[in-house]
Amino acid sequence: MTAPDMSYRSSLKHIAVEEPIDLLVHRPLGYVVARLCYPTRISPDQLTIVSMLLGVAAGVLVGASVGRAGAGWLPLAAGLFVLSAIIDCSDGQLARMRRSSSRLGRMLDGAVDAVVQIAIVPAAVVHMFVRRGGAGQWDAWAWAIAGVLAVLLGMRHTTLYDQYKNLWVRNGTPSTTDCDDVDDLERDIAEARAKGPLSWLDLFRFNFYRTHLALVAATMRVVDPYVPERFRSMPAYSEASGERYRALNATLMRAWSCFGVGTHIFTMALALAVNRLEAYIVLRLVLFNVVLAALVPAQRRASRAFFRSEVAS
Repeated sequence: MTAPDMSYRSSLKHIAVEEPIDLLVHRPLGYVVARLCYPTRISPDQLTIVSMLLGVAAGVLVGASVGRAGAGWLPLAAGLFVLSAIIDCSDGQLARMRRSSSRLGRMLDGAVDAVVQIAIVPAAVVHMFVRRGGAGQWDAWAWAIAGVLAVLLGMRHTTLYDQYKNLWVRNGTPSTTDCDDVDDLERDIAEARAKGPLSWLDLFRFNFYRTHLALVAATMRVVDPYVPERFRSMPAYSEASGERYRALNATLMRAWSCFGVGTHIFTMALALAVNRLEAYIVLRLVLFNVVLAALVPAQRRASRAFFRSEVAS
């Protein structure tokens, strides 16, 4: 019997799609957690729930800081936010080490990410709004509106990263991990319902994931219409097609890897720690969108070159 591979490398996704901040901070520490949990009965889903609880606790501390002089509990909240991201990384690392990755796990992971954002982001925006003078100050309103826009755009940024990560896996490697079409999800839901009533947790993650896949499809129709809507509609993988996809997309994938949720969490946590959410807002609204303005046309050209040539062949 082959010994399980518990190396750090085995706990990672494909290295080309990993976020730099994850490789520098979240993944090494997440590996320690996963390695400690490996011989125990602790499951990846349980780690996911722990990450959610830490994120919600961070949100509570941000909310408790509203109206306080100075930063209040924000540095501690920022630390819990990063710790939540570390545990969130460790669940996938543990699943890969145990070779137990599943669509259900991915659904729960994404839903928990949303819960954490909902717990922290509105409280952070309200804290900034009050610190800048509240309803009586026009600049407080301007920053609050900018904060909402930054969050909405940040959701699209992370959606694009997730999709191009999955496209890399589907077309640049022999794997199909993470490559879920909406009818795959509907089949899972039908099979789960056939076994009995769905739990609140299953309802939550199924509905969240369905919404996520719909958002991905709507975003990609606008951003990159050359990409087929379904993974199963894409050309079959071969060594030649994989090499061509990687050649066209290697630099682009490295750029997309800076748009993921790990980068969002770490930069927002730094801004919270120093009580300057404005820095995060400017970074997300200005720098990220300037990069995106150059990245999207380049990505469209690469997608058109790959998918049209593969269909033609």
